Amino acid sequence: MSNTFQLPKKRAAVYWPIGTGDSTSLVLRPGQLVMQIDLNHMEKAENPAEPEWPIVDHLVRVLPKQSNGRPYLAVFVLTHPDQDHVRGFQELLNRVDIGELWHTPKIFRDQKNQEALCDDARAFREEADRRRKATLQSPNAITSGNRLRVIGHDNILFEEKYKDLPTTCKSRPGEIVTIVDGFDLSREFHAFIHAPFSDDQAADRNNTSLALNIVLFEGEHYSQFFFFGDREYPTIKRIFETTEATEGTERDNRGYLYWDAMLCAHHCSKAAMYWRGEADQDEIFKPDIMAFFEKYSRGGNGYITSSSHSDFGDQDGKNPPHAKARRRYEAIVKAGRFLCTHEYPSKNAPWPIVFTVDASGVSLDDQRVKQAAPAELATVIAAARGGSQPPLVQIGFGAS
Repeated sequence: MSNTFQLPKKRAAVYWPIGTGDSTSLVLRPGQLVMQIDLNHMEKAENPAEPEWPIVDHLVRVLPKQSNGRPYLAVFVLTHPDQDHVRGFQELLNRVDIGELWHTPKIFRDQKNQEALCDDARAFREEADRRRKATLQSPNAITSGNRLRVIGHDNILFEEKYKDLPTTCKSRPGEIVTIVDGFDLSREFHAFIHAPFSDDQAADRNNTSLALNIVLFEGEHYSQFFFFGDREYPTIKRIFETTEATEGTERDNRGYLYWDAMLCAHHCSKAAMYWRGEADQDEIFKPDIMAFFEKYSRGGNGYITSSSHSDFGDQDGKNPPHAKARRRYEAIVKAGRFLCTHEYPSKNAPWPIVFTVDASGVSLDDQRVKQAAPAELATVIAAARGGSQPPLVQIGFGAS
């Protein structure tokens, strides 16, 4: 049944049911260019009886094919090198032609943790380093398959390893990327880089995560997708405060805080909104971050997705997903607009969550309608309808 799934023939975001981990595909140009943000291919997913989808197998099947017959992935983006964000990369690299890699320097800089990297993270590091060396050898003739983009702050990008890379291979927070594997997509795609910040380089891996606001355009219409990786409350709050502080400046970037679909930070971890500060004895709820999330939901019609199993709980030692985080997210969206990849459309038969972008804006291709009982149908249909209201502040797009 799962082998019938195909990537949409429209610009789209696809959240795959891959267990508790991240794997999102963005259709940037239908039938041609696909971006993959993170990867979690679990071995047990090879068993059809398991609910997780074997993401690498499906990407090999659904990605556009090149003239050599091999599947083509325009760009692979690694938010950070934890196993549940990079698992299966070596297999993907063996089976798919990847035009470009995006990563932060953390995977190279944190020497004390190098041995702690999983095998696939080390494979990613080796491939990124191979591309870096190939680029330095031929900086004016970089080809698909050798391209990379290192995303970090100035004090990192001028280090010995990166200082001689062409400027086209380096990006900083506060910048917009519109070129993917040599294709200029400025009328179709923006990737606004919110983080990592300059002092993130000393933080743990979760809080060095690449944070992106992706905008997919269809003519005058567009939709926005927010990714935080595994960041926690302090650095997520900083993203909103830093970007709001650009109000009134030449580069007012507040437009890149809006979202139609937001992927829960760290698989619906409570650490996004419950935190213990230096003066606190216990972790406490931080309403300011939920106010930010709610404020920037476009027209109040946003969807929040948890890329996780459906075992939400709050007991001591419980890893995400957390039930208390889910309740906080559900409080700021309309009924039916908090989605879990392993509850959609049902726990027994998970299916990718697909948002498409066309002339009517963003819409959820809601598989729940097909399974809903008559009494539930009206609620499900109402939840599936995308909003048409514009953001309260339409700014920032097209900035340079």
